[in-house]
Amino acid sequence: MISLFLDTSYKNLVISIFEGKKEIYHLEEESDNNLSINLLPEIAKAFKSLNLEIYHLKRIYIVNGPGSFTGVRIGVTAAKTLAWSLGIDIIPISEIEFLATYKTDKKYIVPLMDARRDAVYAGLYTQDLKPILKDQYIDRKEFIEMVKGKVNIEDVCFVSFDKFEDVEVETPKVDVSKIIVKHFDDTGIDPHVVIPNYLKKTEAEEKLNK
Repeated sequence: MISLFLDTSYKNLVISIFEGKKEIYHLEEESDNNLSINLLPEIAKAFKSLNLEIYHLKRIYIVNGPGSFTGVRIGVTAAKTLAWSLGIDIIPISEIEFLATYKTDKKYIVPLMDARRDAVYAGLYTQDLKPILKDQYIDRKEFIEMVKGKVNIEDVCFVSFDKFEDVEVETPKVDVSKIIVKHFDDTGIDPHVVIPNYLKKTEAEEKLNK
């Protein structure tokens, strides 16, 4: 079974193609302002390099947030368009869980994504990607205190592409194979019901509610 993994949510564009649980193509590069133009051509290029046609695709894994509102929207739209045209299902993946695939000697991993105004998108995971604290949008200091209440902070590795004054982080090197193995037997969902998972309302929505 040929499957496609897409991540356009955060710092890097990640495109991976799998045959079963074996990764046969991997592209990881910093996202730019041309993502909306380049994403589908990059996917087409990936399939061509493997002598595969797009109709060989049977499943799409899409990171649907949280992260950049524009990046998430572009990736989800591309995944839904491909899945709808091919009549296949989608498996949504959390960006925070994906960052937790980082290999470390520590027992626990806390991915942090800067959400501005001292807030973060964050979660607490074990090495085997079991969530201890669910993915959430929260004040950074409050979340760190929550982590301390759950586990020994010395056993925690903080990972992020962002920098924080009060938290030492490691730059995550993600492992697509690890996330695919975990979700390989998940039941896919209809592309029409896949939506971005921002974990918070947009600024426009917040102002409207006020």
